[in-house]
Amino acid sequence: MFGVSPAIVGLLRQMGDYLQTAIKLAATDAALGARPDPDQIAGKLAAEMSDWEPTMKGKKLADPPTRAAAARLLAGLACNLVSPGSAHERAA
Repeated sequence: MFGVSPAIVGLLRQMGDYLQTAIKLAATDAALGARPDPDQIAGKLAAEMSDWEPTMKGKKLADPPTRAAAARLLAGLACNLVSPGSAHERAA
């Protein structure tokens, strides 16, 4: 049986929390009639993630470029979830 390590579950839980934050930001923009901008949301999310230091087996997993990439991924997912239209139109 394949098992998922508690460290991975913890990492995914943290990323899920950041995704919820990104969804709230995107939904707020959409509710105000603005098209959610994934790059703008990623900037806000990256600032919130600046002190996020996930580790696994003693190894640090997120340097600043990795956190920025994770923020952009989560922001793009959030925009795609709250915006109408196809994904390539929303988060391009």
